[in-house]
Amino acid sequence: MTELLDVKDVEILKALKLDSRKPMGSIGEELKTSKATVSRRVAKMEEDGYITGYSLNIDVNKLSLMKSMVSIQIIGSPVSIIIEQLRAYPEISTIYKSFGDHNIVCEVFTRNVDELYEMIQSKLLKMPSVRNVEVDILVEELPINKNADLDLYLSTFPVPGER
Repeated sequence: MTELLDVKDVEILKALKLDSRKPMGSIGEELKTSKATVSRRVAKMEEDGYITGYSLNIDVNKLSLMKSMVSIQIIGSPVSIIIEQLRAYPEISTIYKSFGDHNIVCEVFTRNVDELYEMIQSKLLKMPSVRNVEVDILVEELPINKNADLDLYLSTFPVPGER
């Protein structure tokens, strides 16, 4: 069974979210603990599913690409069937199931507005169960608090003592 995280685990996660390539020894120094302890805790959090992978952030503007969020309303088909169909489109990097006015929100990359429009017209709106598509073109990412999730975890739930 997965255990709750303690304060030290959360501090390790915060350090890794800001820089997933940060050496375990550096994190240990910051947290006044050993590299071995940090490594053991990271391995445990990976095993328990708290850490599901590591990623690289790329400035798509430098690549002359445009990032959009495309929200899709579906009527008459299970969301899972539409998701399977959307997997075939290379422009879509991430699909989110959502609750609200739209059933699915997709992160889409294109070179320009014309390519985005063409993708929506020739692919998304041709799907029989798609009833509405709304688009937001993302212009600039302004990270406010990369650790908002972990800060909320610490403030909302009682955190067990150190392991």
